[in-house]
Amino acid sequence: MSQHSPEISCSAHDRDTQDFVRTFLFGDSNVHNDGKCVRAGLLMDQRTEGWVGIPHGGIGMGAIMELAMMLDNYPKNAGSLYPLSVDFRMGGSSARTGDSLIAEVSEGEGGAGGIISVAPDTPRYVSASIRYRDAGSHKKDLFASYIPDRFSDIENKLTLLPYYKNCFVCGVERSHPGLKRRFYLLDTKQSEKTVVSTVGFDSKDGEAFYLFQRNNIIHPIALLALSDETLGWAGFMASGSGGLTVRISYTLYRDIRVGERLVVFGRGDKVKGDIGSRLLLWASGGAAAVNEDGIFETVMATSGQWLGVPELTRQMKIELMPKELTERAFRFAGEL
Repeated sequence: MSQHSPEISCSAHDRDTQDFVRTFLFGDSNVHNDGKCVRAGLLMDQRTEGWVGIPHGGIGMGAIMELAMMLDNYPKNAGSLYPLSVDFRMGGSSARTGDSLIAEVSEGEGGAGGIISVAPDTPRYVSASIRYRDAGSHKKDLFASYIPDRFSDIENKLTLLPYYKNCFVCGVERSHPGLKRRFYLLDTKQSEKTVVSTVGFDSKDGEAFYLFQRNNIIHPIALLALSDETLGWAGFMASGSGGLTVRISYTLYRDIRVGERLVVFGRGDKVKGDIGSRLLLWASGGAAAVNEDGIFETVMATSGQWLGVPELTRQMKIELMPKELTERAFRFAGEL
């Protein structure tokens, strides 16, 4: 691993109390923290589902960020933290709903490194490199170059996309807390197909997205999971294929507070290969806060890569709802 992703070996010393996000992620698992390294068990039960039977990638990413916040070297003020850049790699091993995993994070130079695995010395389900005060190359400029200037430029150009029953991000019939987001295809003259999701425009967000906060600041789990799914939808629109996240990078530029209006964008950038052999999808995007005058302010930039999986495409056709929105989404993506 890099200097930001050290090999992890925690001593067992529990010194943190629990709150909503921590309890949601780790349940009754003890969080072992010696200040330099933090470890906790992570049960991938129905609370964590994304694809049917598969945990949402945002859960693992959120768990790593939650543990990182407990480290002694995690910056205590925004000036020492932002820009906050995180690179995630997924899929060294797979995870299914019902699996019990181990999440560990430890200090590194200028940041931290994290892994999630079934057991020590086994292939990693997720690995992460976290960097404080890191601008994340030129993602911010790229994102700002293709989004509109203000919210009024898009609010009447949104076509609703379908959703799942139990997905952590878009599930409509969950018995556990979830983000309850909707996704829309943005009707623009750009050749790239852009997908958006919004936060803060519905009073019910206080019962869903805004639950995932601490001290009135949105927790990374909500931002990362929503962005991951938005970019995943954008990759689908460019390829007609469902996919699993292979790698994804985020840069957050400031705290995002409960009540702020956000628009999360995802743009399908490139498709390579063939679904009959190996199909790879690339997408980029980010989140923009809507200021009082309606002007967009970039608060997060994101880019990633997905692996097209035929079985997930078949699942979308069967499990997404309602049927008419699913059929329309596949027509927009050029595959049915």
